[in-house]
This record gives sequence, C-alpha cells and structure tokens, in this order.
Amino acid sequence: MDLNTFHKIDEELTSNEVAQLKFLCMDLIPKKRLDTVTDAKDLFLRMEEQALLDDELLVPELLVTIGRFDLLGILGMSKEDVQRKLLQCDRSRIGVSAYRKMLFGISEQMTAENLRSVKFLVDLPRSKLGTSSTLLDVMIEMEKLQRLGEDNLDELYSVLDKCDKQMACRIEEYRTREQGGRLPLREVFGSAQVSLPVESRQRYQMETGTGLRESLFTDAEPEPTQEAYYNMTRRPLGYCLIINNYNFKEKSSLNNRTGTNKDRDDLIRVFHRMHFVIEVQDDLTASEIKELIKEFAKKDHSQMGAFVCCVLSHGQKGAVLGVDAQGVEIREITKPFGECHTLASKPKLFFIQACQGSKGQNGVLAEDSAENAPEEEYEGDAYNPAYRFIPIEADMLIGMATVEHYQAFRHTINGSIYIQELCKQLENLCPRGEDILSILTKVNHEVSLKRLTVFKQMPEPRYTLTKKLVLPMD
Repeated sequence: MDLNTFHKIDEELTSNEVAQLKFLCMDLIPKKRLDTVTDAKDLFLRMEEQALLDDELLVPELLVTIGRFDLLGILGMSKEDVQRKLLQCDRSRIGVSAYRKMLFGISEQMTAENLRSVKFLVDLPRSKLGTSSTLLDVMIEMEKLQRLGEDNLDELYSVLDKCDKQMACRIEEYRTREQGGRLPLREVFGSAQVSLPVESRQRYQMETGTGLRESLFTDAEPEPTQEAYYNMTRRPLGYCLIINNYNFKEKSSLNNRTGTNKDRDDLIRVFHRMHFVIEVQDDLTASEIKELIKEFAKKDHSQMGAFVCCVLSHGQKGAVLGVDAQGVEIREITKPFGECHTLASKPKLFFIQACQGSKGQNGVLAEDSAENAPEEEYEGDAYNPAYRFIPIEADMLIGMATVEHYQAFRHTINGSIYIQELCKQLENLCPRGEDILSILTKVNHEVSLKRLTVFKQMPEPRYTLTKKLVLPMD
C-alpha cells in the first residue's frame, strides 16, 4: 500500500464522497469495521486488512463510480484505462457489486423534492429518517431492518414508483438483467387491461409481498400507462464511433471539408461526458468505412447499454462518401448493428452530417455534397432511397443533418450547422432529463430558424426506438 498515493486521494475527497465509497464497499468490508471509518485513509486501511487492495482495479473502479475521474491521475490511470481494463476482467473478479452500483446510480438521480417524498412514503421509524440526509442513508436503514437487499427490492421499487418512474425502472432493469427475475405484471401485460381471478391476485401478492394496486388493474379502474425507459446505467455506457472525413483532395476531385474537425472535437466532448468509449477514425475510403463498421458490429457489446456512430462526410442521396468519392449506403452502416446480438434491445444511434442531394447552394458556407451528384440515378418509383435505408431493425435512431434531396451546410471555421446544434442541445437538455426525441425536435426547430444565405436547412430524425431514451450527462 503506497501511503503517500492514498493520502493524496484522501485529501481531495469530501465527507459526502467518503460516505458514498463506504456505501459501495458494504459488501466487501465487515459492517463493524466499516462503521469506524471517518475518512478515506481509514477506508483504505480497512481495504488492506481484507486484502482488497490486491485488486489494483478496486480503488479506480470506486473513483469512476462516484465520478471522481480527476483523481485517477494520482494512480497513473485515466477513465478510459479503467473502463477498458474492467471490460477485460474475467468473471472471477469480485469488485463493486452491480447491486450497489444500481442503488448508487438511483441516489445520484434523487432530487431534494423526491427525497422528501421517499422519506414520507417509506415505512421506517421516524427517528431513523430524521438523521437521513441522503437516499443512501435511507437505503442503509432499510438494509439494517432487512427491508432491502439484492433479492428484496420490491418495497424500494414501490416507493420510487410513486416518486419517479424512471428511477423505479432502473430496479426493473437490474432485476431482469442481473437476477433473471420476474418483470412487474404491468410490463408483462403491457398496456392491455386485464382482470385476474381473485385467487391469482392473492397468490401474486403472497409471492411478491407488494401491494396489488401498483401492479394489477381491472377494467373498472385501469392503471395509467407507464412509459418504459432504456437502461442507461452501464459504465462505460457503450462505444461511440466517429468517422470524420476531411481530406478528399488526395483521392478525389472533391473539396476538403474545412470546419469538420470542430464537429469531431465537440462530439468527442459531449459523448465522453455521457460515459461512452470514444474511437475516432479520420479520412476513410468507402471500403475502409465498410470494414470498420463490420469490425464494430462484431465487438462484444454485452456489457454496454448503447451504441453511437457519427459520420461526418460529403454525401449524396441515400449514402455518405468515402474520401475516394465512392458511396456507402446509409443502410450499410446501420444494418450490421441491427444484426448484432449483443446490441439487441439496446438503442443504436446514428448521426449523419452529409448532404442528401445537390439542391441549393451556399455562399460563405461550404456544402457537404458531391459536385454534380447524379440525381437521376436515384429517381423512379421502383427505387426510392427514402425507403431503402430506413432500417427495419428495432431500437435504432438515425439523425440526418438534412431531409432528402437537399444540402447540409457547414461553416468553414465553426463546424456544421446540424452537429453544432446537436451538441449544444444535448449538453443543455440531457442534464434536465429530456429524452432524445424531444432534444432532436428542439434541434430541428433551432436549425430551421437559421438563415443560410438564401437557403434553409431542415434535419430529419428517423427512428424505431421502442422505449424512451434519456442519455446521462455528467
């Protein structure tokens, strides 16, 4: 144990962060030893007593979980290093339990108003609740009274369901993913109204220990439909692939895409804040784009919660262009991920900054389209790119910079109109809990108001999402 290193970390942690670390370690350190911990130095000593520091990833994993990425530098690591090494660990490693991380994630979403509601609704002695200043304190008291545990989540679920449906949804997803457990009846039956026999209701109540009013409904008193949310609690959340084509002059007659590196850098910043593992590839030919897509579609995404692909390039209707001016159909980009088994039922997002035709022209702005793009190649009722590249696979979203037939505009210094507005709205609205479709509607509105010489630009989202998607943002 390097005392100087851990002393530096201790000096940077607040008392609230030490309490968070203690909570995350409750399955690793005996309660009696944990109760005497007053600062991080004490906690590190308890870890050493339990030989937990033999796991060189434990402290970095804890720091990543509580969001203190800046302290990883003291250990000679980065957030990306930790995330990569955690993904490579075998299943025998213990680490911080998924149960603790799930509860901690819920606590991080808890507002002061919701905490007051939880303390009012939870069935705990008032004397205990009076000293509970955070949701973690409440959950610790529930665990002491055996009202909460890895296989005993119903009471917490019921309380959270009355305060914030999305937080309750985290418990549903954890129970299904980690325990292979039952889904609540309302998710099994969807929005259909069902009437169960009295004996069936009583049996369900005995088996689950939950009130029927939250789980069952009748024709006489239908339960309001609950919106389902995608699980965005995985860390890292997923891969974010950015294909950034700037240099076209070496392999084609097209102009270089000046300003695109501003888009690339802003996308890196935004999706890094969302806990994605970023990979950037610059200046790819069409064949290289296709090979890269196949490579990423073959990756193991089983520990991830989502996938993002951003393509910044010249384009023509139904396709983006490699730096060799050869086309890659948009469906060739999306389809491999629709067939990826480890991304099944997970959101797959594609943001395409490229023209979808040659109509219109810019003045001081550069356009993302091929000169003299062959419009006639895509005309005719028998061959309509609008239907060709909309994916039939579920859980996809394609954010197009422009509608079909028209140009997408890019400022030669400040970046493209669409990507810059997308980054701005994601950073503004994700922390407020806005879902992705609401955000893209706002992007449409703002881009449509911009005056680009004498022309306009209108983005177009196309999606087959089956749940609400709220992306996390630090």
